[in-house]
Amino acid sequence: MSLRIGQNGRTVRRNIDSSVRRIEGNMRNLASGKRINRAADDAAAHQIAESFVTQVKGSTRAAKNAYDGIGLAQNSEAALGEIANMIHKMRELAVNAGNDTLTSADRQTLQAGAQALIDEIESIGRQTNFASQKTLDGSFLERAIHIGPGYRDAPLISIADSRARYLGRYAVRHTGPMSAVALETGDLMINDIRVRSTVALDDRLSSTQSRSSAIAKAEAINDASKLSNVTAMVDQNTFSGPGEILGGTLDSANHLSINGEVISGFHASIGDGDERIQDMINQVSEKTGVVASIDKKGRLQLVAEDGRNIHVKTTGTAHEMTGLGNAAGDTVNRASLTLVSEDLFTISDPDQNGAESKIGVVENEIVGPNELDVVSTIDISTRSGANRALVILDHAQEAIIQSRGKLAGLENRLEFTVSRLNEMAKNSYIARGKVVDADFAQESADLAKNNIVQTAFSNVLAQANQDSFRVLQLL
Repeated sequence: MSLRIGQNGRTVRRNIDSSVRRIEGNMRNLASGKRINRAADDAAAHQIAESFVTQVKGSTRAAKNAYDGIGLAQNSEAALGEIANMIHKMRELAVNAGNDTLTSADRQTLQAGAQALIDEIESIGRQTNFASQKTLDGSFLERAIHIGPGYRDAPLISIADSRARYLGRYAVRHTGPMSAVALETGDLMINDIRVRSTVALDDRLSSTQSRSSAIAKAEAINDASKLSNVTAMVDQNTFSGPGEILGGTLDSANHLSINGEVISGFHASIGDGDERIQDMINQVSEKTGVVASIDKKGRLQLVAEDGRNIHVKTTGTAHEMTGLGNAAGDTVNRASLTLVSEDLFTISDPDQNGAESKIGVVENEIVGPNELDVVSTIDISTRSGANRALVILDHAQEAIIQSRGKLAGLENRLEFTVSRLNEMAKNSYIARGKVVDADFAQESADLAKNNIVQTAFSNVLAQANQDSFRVLQLL
């Protein structure tokens, strides 16, 4: 009898201890507001909750990274905007300098203004930074913006070099003078695109050998430029007399002809101090397309700004009087070309016959960007320099537009990324709450139930102890 009562007491005691633990759990959950306070509460749910914590914290930090990326894009784009404004101003100066109503002193003044802008562009490109990191000097390459909770969520971005010493770079080849041989179809390939043959109608300006002129060859190259991505521009044609001006009387026996126009009927002094030869040539420049001047060495210089052939013919001793030849006869001077492309390009001869020499380049030439045709080398103190500056500025402006476009795209992307990450963090936090948060109504009900059970077990245990005491009294 006593053994049975003792066993009941121990059973009641175990139930009371279990009830106490449940009450302690209820109190802990109500105090913390959480259903899971430790892994032992629910191992599987605890693992799920921890994954949500990881995602919330990762998304929150990634959103802050994205905000930093937006700041980087805005900072760099603002600096590029100022560079773009200066490029526009330099274009105005270059267009102004290309006007021949200006004197040399006027152009020097414009060049001084352009140089100040060049210096400022270089300064912005060198000094612009974000969080102590240079962004426009060409060193900000393949940098990661970590915009996600995982290790793969880090796209790489690069910002092109925007310093004046680099800006405006493009693939350019300044050729030598054109040869006297015209192009035939297939002589040349540019970027593996065959260049057609030249025809006389390609050059309506040259008075002789028009098929082999720089103008004609540029036309043939440009007809394929949509496929080859290479554009040819005709350079100014300059012919300098090989000898000094000895002077004399130019007449029917000793006369000069330029591009088919005979120039004679006057007397020139030694060294042409009275500039008679220069003046007589320039009187027919509208017909010949050639302007004469005397260079610093005292030699006659002929210039065809449009690049047409300069055909010089002397009879008698006119070559000595003018210094335009070593002997009487015909001389045809041809201009050179400037070949331009956005990217590296090749010039080749499929038949390996050296046809590249027809346009003044070497065999199988590969042409890439160089450091000579950039914003920092702009010089608008001459008309040709002003025209060259416009080409450089075109490429510089295109480069700035592309860089600003990439940064604008990055900024827009990151703004959407921030919104997405914040939404992910919010949803993950809510989901975690559903897993770990306590149900106060349920916990309160469980606490009341467990208190009642504990009281009942305590009363039962007390009764069981009392019954044992009575049995002992009877014995």
